[in-house]
Amino acid sequence: MNLWHAILLGLVQGLTEFLPVSSTAHLTVAENLLVGRSMPLAFDVLLHAGTLAALCVYFRRELFRILSGLLGGDPEGRRLGLWLLAAMVPTGVLALATKPLKEAQKGHLWVYGLFLLATALLLWIANRLAKRNEGREVGEVRMRDALAIGTIQGLGGGFGLSRSGSTIAMGVFSGLKLPAAARFSFLLGIPTIGAAALMEGRHLVGPLLRGQPLPPEMAFPAGSAHPGLLCGVGVVVAGLAGYGAIGLLDRFTRTPRLQGFALYCALAGVAVLGWGLLR
Repeated sequence: MNLWHAILLGLVQGLTEFLPVSSTAHLTVAENLLVGRSMPLAFDVLLHAGTLAALCVYFRRELFRILSGLLGGDPEGRRLGLWLLAAMVPTGVLALATKPLKEAQKGHLWVYGLFLLATALLLWIANRLAKRNEGREVGEVRMRDALAIGTIQGLGGGFGLSRSGSTIAMGVFSGLKLPAAARFSFLLGIPTIGAAALMEGRHLVGPLLRGQPLPPEMAFPAGSAHPGLLCGVGVVVAGLAGYGAIGLLDRFTRTPRLQGFALYCALAGVAVLGWGLLR
């Protein structure tokens, strides 16, 4: 794995983390195309640190309101912050429960194809509902909305079901307006990505900081550049690309225009499913 591979993988991660097309599926396919194998899960999760930084910068005003609310200031910010924390409960429980299965699927591309098709179906249905229903604003999120969105995030993340696509769709299914569902999904990505990067990335960052060899399950392909350099470059590129992707999807969800993403996921799902079954 060389520097160009790290740049391309960071670009793939950053662009697809927030667009509803499954960053996990795209990153896994890109790794197999570029280096001939799937990279360790910790490397994939570490790239999320770049997209986490992009989220924090883009939504800095909302984060300030939430922090102010949790400290006793803005009531609406406090309410939104509590619902985000509530959504993290089913996400955390289900993410930990399904982690071994998700790690095992890294070598089975056909699974990602199936979940890309599932993403396409969710986006198509959500787009139709968003056109017909009035919906509620992000300030009107309720506990059951937060729990439903957190549940689908915990179940789908890591299998190739788009995190942003599935949570936006579930928000619409729960009665939120499409822009409100997208905004809640973006904000929920901050604690979600942060927790995942901390839990998984430490297994990779720890040995690198101490100058120790990586354990076998974390090892990079033979002949690779220094893992620390590759990780650093990938994180920076992912952050820059992610910032652009957030703005793009933010504009696309102001009115129901998810059909293009649904079609793309359907075509990509068929291609990945076929490739995975024929390998």
